[in-house]
Amino acid sequence: MKIKVILISVLLTFNLCSCQNKEAKTNTSIDFSESGLPNIGKEWTNADLRKGFEVLQGLKKMDTFSLPRLEDKKTSAVFKKIMTSLPSINPKDSVNMLEQFDNFGEFKGSLPDLFGLYGGSSEGENKFYSNEIIEILKRAIVETTNTSELYFQHYVPDLEDTESNKKKVKSFNEGSFKIYLGSMNMTEPNYKYRTADKLELASTLSQNLRKIWGNLNKEYSSQLLKKIEYFSKEGESSEVKNVFSKLAVELNARK
Repeated sequence: MKIKVILISVLLTFNLCSCQNKEAKTNTSIDFSESGLPNIGKEWTNADLRKGFEVLQGLKKMDTFSLPRLEDKKTSAVFKKIMTSLPSINPKDSVNMLEQFDNFGEFKGSLPDLFGLYGGSSEGENKFYSNEIIEILKRAIVETTNTSELYFQHYVPDLEDTESNKKKVKSFNEGSFKIYLGSMNMTEPNYKYRTADKLELASTLSQNLRKIWGNLNKEYSSQLLKKIEYFSKEGESSEVKNVFSKLAVELNARK
């Protein structure tokens, strides 16, 4: 099975490795610094982050289950370092708006590496890296929302009403729609992430869709609402169904 996660302006398809050993555990004997990973005790540059991805990609080729994990005391600091080293977007920083958009571009550019590492195509990998892939998805949702708020509140109002600018806004809307829809689809039963992690993902989606709902055009908001209503009935657990059910009621009331 191929996992497709669509980013803000382009479709990025990840052909993910399959695994054989479903019971394997992180090789905690690995010294990541000896493997060439930059020192996690210092602030990472973008070059350090790229190097980190390169090192982990090499380790995964040798052992699918060798990556740092949040729940592993010996390796969680490495995963946290990667996540905190990703660029973040401040939706209130309209003064440095173009810099914020550049940050989002850099963040978006890191997602293929992150999904290539943690987005497993097998049930074993789904379960083993459940916490990590959901954290990555949650971060993608939040940064997309932050950028959307900045874009529609401080950038779009000053745009001239031209066909070219209308296409730009539609393209941005489409990209936001696809990242929300792609993330929502990860709550489906065929993805074997843990139920608690899927609930966290559903909750993050709910919180962020409430924030940006008014920015989405009717075409995309209608499609998302249909999907939300679907998961309110067909979600994997009663908790996930409840999150989407409450969201559907609120968003329908906004029509």
